[in-house]
Amino acid sequence: MKNESCHGVVECLRGGSERWVLSPAAKPWQKLRSYLVWHTENFGRWRGLSVACLSLWQRKRRRFHETDQGRSSARREALALQPGELVEVKSVEEILATLDGNRRHKGLLWMTGMKKYCGQRYRVYKRVQRITLESDGELRNMRNTVLLEDVLCDGREFGGCDRCCFHFWREVWLKRIPS
Repeated sequence: MKNESCHGVVECLRGGSERWVLSPAAKPWQKLRSYLVWHTENFGRWRGLSVACLSLWQRKRRRFHETDQGRSSARREALALQPGELVEVKSVEEILATLDGNRRHKGLLWMTGMKKYCGQRYRVYKRVQRITLESDGELRNMRNTVLLEDVLCDGREFGGCDRCCFHFWREVWLKRIPS
């Protein structure tokens, strides 16, 4: 089992289930292994290792600073997709270019299981405007995020989780297909 969290936060399950961890001493190793596996799966063996090492080295120095370029990229990513519209998921390379050192775009995690949907077309199921965090019940607003029809997490990356959660898709990861 790779030690990464899914969009369906497992904190609400803590009381009724045990988290699978070898030992507290093994947790850092699990995180490092997951990080390296993700990079090698998405970039290839040698390039993935070099990218992972470089980003680990620079990780503490990276901060998101909003600049004029950041504001214009925010305008470009807002597609204002509506339910029923046809979209194509961008290539892995295009999506990876939008991620920070923590594999996130503006806080939303790009999960390894989403890679298999790249280059394919889907219909928008609905826009995500607000979510409730399962860990503490906090409401959070979301922007430029949609759910796609029939695009569900199969749980393979999380030890066989069978919750079948929707993947959250940032609009910057999608291309609108004219009808």
